[in-house]
Amino acid sequence: MRSFSQARTLIAESVLLDSRLALFHERENWLAVADLHFGFELSQRVAGRLVPFWGMESIETRLRQLLCDYHPATLILLGDLVHDKAAADEFFSLVTRLREQCNLILIAGNHDAQIKHTDLRDSFATDRFEFHHGDCEREQNGRIQIIGHFHPAATLHDGAGLRLKFPALVQESGCWILPAFSPWAAGTEWIEREQSHIWLCTPHRILLVDRE
Repeated sequence: MRSFSQARTLIAESVLLDSRLALFHERENWLAVADLHFGFELSQRVAGRLVPFWGMESIETRLRQLLCDYHPATLILLGDLVHDKAAADEFFSLVTRLREQCNLILIAGNHDAQIKHTDLRDSFATDRFEFHHGDCEREQNGRIQIIGHFHPAATLHDGAGLRLKFPALVQESGCWILPAFSPWAAGTEWIEREQSHIWLCTPHRILLVDRE
């Protein structure tokens, strides 16, 4: 395992992974995050579970910090924007505030099926990359697919029984899977589909996991 002492590192030419669970392209000037599941606590309260109201504030705070640090021209939100329709109004209020800082691309995910809004789109593409949520297979078109949906994570072991699981970005040859931005998403241990790089996002550094 290799450790990068900084909280961000280059994972490809001009592409930075930030430990705050975001991807930034220095030359194309976009910032991408996936799986906000905004308003998870609202949907839980509708179901009768008294979940504390801190997730939405955490999401907005981290997004604003990232926007201030990178000043992207475009922020791409890669699906599962909300957990369910209970938070639709709160989410689009957030969108209005974020648009004061940059252009927004809103890509619909499977959790967004119940919200109808003209701003939602199925995908977005640049010369080199295609962004979509990842819940449906797409034909390869020569671009690297950047998706969410899977909430990838990996676990560190110290040999003495300690296990720590962290969100991860999975970098396959033609597809990069972003970690979930939601603070409520525990993440799912990633099972490799092909040889890939797995980048763990710990609070203060990026770790590259070597899989033998």
